[in-house]
Amino acid sequence: MSIVVVEALVMVVLAVMFTAVWLRSREPGTWLLAIGFAVASGWYFLSGLAPNTGADIDTLTERVSAAAVGVAILLRAIGVALYLGWPSGWMRRFVLLCCLPALASIAWLAVGGVLSHRSYHVAGLLPYLGVAMLAFERARQEPGNAHGLLGVALLTLPLLPFALAAAGVDTGDLRYYTGVAVIAFGMLVLTVSLLRRHRALAREIERRTEAEAQLRDANQRLEARVAERTAHLHELVAGLESFNRGVSHDLRGPLGGMAQLARTAVDAMARGDATLATRALPLIAEQCDASVKMVNAMLELARVGDAPAQRVPVQLARVVESAIDEVRLAQPEARVANVRCGAMPGVLLADPVLLRTALVNLIGNAVKFSSDADEPCIEVNTTVDGHDVVVCVKDNGCGFPAELAPRLFEPFFRAPGARQQGHGLGLSVARRAVEAMGGRIWAEPRAERGAELCFRLGDVLSGASMPAPA
Repeated sequence: MSIVVVEALVMVVLAVMFTAVWLRSREPGTWLLAIGFAVASGWYFLSGLAPNTGADIDTLTERVSAAAVGVAILLRAIGVALYLGWPSGWMRRFVLLCCLPALASIAWLAVGGVLSHRSYHVAGLLPYLGVAMLAFERARQEPGNAHGLLGVALLTLPLLPFALAAAGVDTGDLRYYTGVAVIAFGMLVLTVSLLRRHRALAREIERRTEAEAQLRDANQRLEARVAERTAHLHELVAGLESFNRGVSHDLRGPLGGMAQLARTAVDAMARGDATLATRALPLIAEQCDASVKMVNAMLELARVGDAPAQRVPVQLARVVESAIDEVRLAQPEARVANVRCGAMPGVLLADPVLLRTALVNLIGNAVKFSSDADEPCIEVNTTVDGHDVVVCVKDNGCGFPAELAPRLFEPFFRAPGARQQGHGLGLSVARRAVEAMGGRIWAEPRAERGAELCFRLGDVLSGASMPAPA
C-alpha cells in the first residue's frame, strides 16, 4: 500500500469524523469540512491517473484533477470560516477577496481555459491565508480556544509547497508532504473542536452551578420571608382577636349603660317624672363621649403607619416640646407634671408625624400613670449610638411588674389593678408609629417607683452634634 493510498484512507476517516461531529453537535462548518476531506481523499486515490505533463494545465484530465483540488481547498477554508464564526466588516471582505482567485481559477478551467500550475496553486491556496487571519482575530477575541494554533496551521498549508520546492524537493513528491500537512490540519481542527466543546461545557456547568446557588439563596430568602410573614400573620390574627375582645368589652359596657339609662328615663317620663330624665341625660352624654374617645383611639391605631414613612430632617427638641404641649392640652384635668428633657441631637432623619405621634402617646402615658405621685416627674432622655438614636421616657408613677413588659403594647391591654382611665390603645399607637419608621420599642420597669419606655430609630443621625439640654 503506497503512501498516497494511506493518506487517502486517513482523509476518509477525517471526513467520517467531521460528519459525526456535524450529526452530533451541529458544529458550524463541519459538514463542509467533511465534504472537503472526502473530495481530497478521492483526489488522492485517483491522483495517479493525472500525471503532470508540463508547466501548464491544458488537458481535460488535468483540469478535472486541478478543479477537484481547488474545490476541496475552498470547502475546507469556508468550513473553517463558518466554524470560527462567519466574520463581518473588513474581515469578511478580506476572506471573500482571498477566495475569489480560487473561484475564478476553477471557473476558468471549467470553461476550457489554460493556467500554469504555479499560478493555479497560488490562487488556490489564498483562501487558507484569509481564514488564517480570521483565526488570529478569533484568538484575540476568545483566548484559550487554540485558535491561534489553528491560524499557524492554516498559514503553513499555502507556504509549505513553496518552501519544499525551494528546498529542492521533487515536484512529484510534494503531494506526499502536503497530504501529511492537510491531515495534521484536519486533526488539529478536531482537537480545537473538542477543546471548544470542553470549555463551553465547563462554562455551562459553572453557569448552572451559579444558577443553582442563586436559586438556593432565593429559596432560603423566600422561606425566611414566608416564615416572617407567617409570624407577622399570627401576630396580626392574635392582635385582631385581642382587638375584637377589647372592642366587645369596652363598647358593651357603655352601650348597655346608655340603653338602661335611656329606658329608665323613658319610664320616668311616662310617669311624669322629669327629674330622673334630667339626671340620666348627662350620664348618657358622658358614656357617649367615652365611646367616641375609644372609637377615635381605634381609628388612630388603624391609621398610623398606613402611609409610607418619610425621612426628612426633624428637630427632635421641637417635636418633644410640641408633644408635651399637646399632652397638657389633652389632659387639662391631670396634675401638671414636671417634664425634664436631656440633651438631644440637633437633626434626625425621620417622619415628623409618626415621631410626634409616638412621643405624644408615650408622654401622655407617663403623665397619666404619674398623676398619683407626690411630685409627678417625667424625664425625656436621648442616647446616641453610632447613627442610631434611642429616646426614653421615664416617670415616677405606679410602674408595672416586669413580667407584663412584653404585653404593654398590645391593643386594649391594661395592667391588672390599674386605676387610671383609658382604653389601652395609646401604647399600641406608639408601637405602630415607631415600627412604621423601622424602629423598635420596649418597656423596662425601674428599680425605684415608675417605668421607662424607650424606642430606637436606626440610621437617623448623620453628623448631628449634641447641643445643650433643651
